[in-house]
Order: sequence, then structure tokens, then C-alpha cells
Amino acid sequence: MATVYWRGERAYLNWRENGRQVRLSLGAIDAREAERIRSAKEAELTHGVRILARLPTVKAYLDWYMEWYDAEHPTTGGKARSEVKRFVARFGHRPIDTIRPTEVEAFKRDRLVTDRAAPETVGKELRRLMAAFRRGVEWGELDVNPLDKVKAPRGVRSVAVRFYTSEDMAALYAARPPRAPLWAFMAHTGIRRGEMCQLVKADVVAGVLRVESEPDEDGEGRTKSGRWREVPLNAQARAALELLPDPPVTVHRDTLSDWFSADAKVAGIGGTLHRLRHTFCAHLAMAGVPLRRIQLLAGHSDYKITERYAHLAPGGADGAVALLTF
Repeated sequence: MATVYWRGERAYLNWRENGRQVRLSLGAIDAREAERIRSAKEAELTHGVRILARLPTVKAYLDWYMEWYDAEHPTTGGKARSEVKRFVARFGHRPIDTIRPTEVEAFKRDRLVTDRAAPETVGKELRRLMAAFRRGVEWGELDVNPLDKVKAPRGVRSVAVRFYTSEDMAALYAARPPRAPLWAFMAHTGIRRGEMCQLVKADVVAGVLRVESEPDEDGEGRTKSGRWREVPLNAQARAALELLPDPPVTVHRDTLSDWFSADAKVAGIGGTLHRLRHTFCAHLAMAGVPLRRIQLLAGHSDYKITERYAHLAPGGADGAVALLTF
């Protein structure tokens, strides 16, 4: 049975499908339109024939998506809303299936040329929208992804990888001593924040951290590349782990990032939590560890990612050009 309920001026359609409760935001529509949609869904459920396409307006769907996003990512919802607001302002009133790729390309061009937004910024906005609509298709809430054939621009900005020195790390440890073991463990293992949030001490066997990628309920693996890796613990990592509870982290990964940002600000070193991973790779490179070994330890899916640390190798560029004799 399909039912409609209202929250203010917004209508929501509820029904049960395959034993689970489903809710679809219909947006700010009138009662007559809401009843038409409810009747169509009721006919689908009764006769098993698809009548109602899951194609709400852009604004209705993205408002609903952001409610989910806020629950999953409690500290970054504002950023996500900022990245989609211009698309909503332009296409929010439109049913999703009426938006053509050429219109999205025109929107992209206007952001780059008229608004003079950086390619990196526009790329982030479009990738955020792509992810939102892709989720809708995966969940069965949408029939189409209007950005499926659109390519997000990537900027040409290229900067050196930033990492922390030994002095920076000492300042970080001193900023909030109770959290020092956590930052030390992450810096000495190169573990990602999502991997850290799922770590238990049983993942360390015979002094080796095994980061595996068993799929969760959504079919997504723990590691970014989907591959497992092993990282031997050095003396600093072992000492840090002994001081941490089991599991070491019981908060959301966004909260972990907020903790680090606060401590880094107090320490006066700036940066984000991901810079600890850069620090792991950079110091390995400066110690002369081969790039291939760094790739395996860090779990980089592409060697090009590891190559960013090549200039840090001992005698790197100077040693290379010194070999020329002509």
C-alpha cells in the first residue's frame, strides 16, 4: 500500500517493496499531484507493472539526498550543500529526466567562463553531483543519472606534496598529549582515516599490520584500492598502539579529521589529517626506500601516485644530472 505524508509543504511517498520500507521525496507539490503519484505507485504494487518513474525534480531529490548525507557525514554537510547549490538554482525545478547533457555542459562552461571559477572548483561540484545521482540510481530511487555522460574538469594546478618534519610532529604531539599516540600510529603506518576508524588490535599479527578490504553491507571495501596490504610496525608504531584502546577509534571519520585539524592549529603546523599519510611516504622516500616498496606499503593503486615522492629520494635530481659527462 502506498501512502503520502507531509512535512510542511513537502510531500513524501511511502511504500513497502521486497520487505523493506521505501520513502521517496516528491518535493513541494500540491495535493492533487501527490495523489496522482500515489495512485500510480499503488497500481505498480498491485499489478507488478512499472508505471511511476522515479524521477523527481532535481531540488526534491537533492534535498532528500542531503538529509541522508548529513547523517552519514555530520561535519561536511555544509560543504556538500555549497557544492550543489548553483546546480540547484539553475535546474532545481526541473524533473531529473528532462536535463540533457548539453545543458549540463553549458552550465559547466558558464561556471568556468562567466563565473571564472577554477577548474578544480567546478570539477568538485560536478563530481559531487555525479556521486549524488549515482547513489540514487544504485538505491533504485532514480531511473537516470543526468550527469552520466558529462566529464568533470580537472585543473592543471600542480604543487609539491606537503608533509611534516620531525619538528612539526613533535609540536603536534605536544599540542594534545592524550591524542599523540593516535597521530604517531597513523604517521608511522600511513593508514588512511577510514581504515583507522575500522582498525582493531587483532589486525596486528606478529608485529605486522594487515589492512584488508572485506566488503561492507554496501559492497564497498575497507581500503581505497580494494586490495589488502601489510605494514610492519616500527618501534614508534608499536609503542603508540600499546597506548591506544581497542578499538583505537570509535568516532566518525569526519570527527577524526576535526580532532586533527584542531590539534594541528594549536601546534601551528596547519594541514589536514591526510598529511600524516604524505609524511609516511615522504620520509620513506628521503630514507632511500625504493618507490615500488613505498607503493606497496601505502597501498597506492597507481604508481603515478607514488611518483610524487620521487624528488625526495637521496641525491635524486642532483645525483641524476651529475652522471652526465658530455
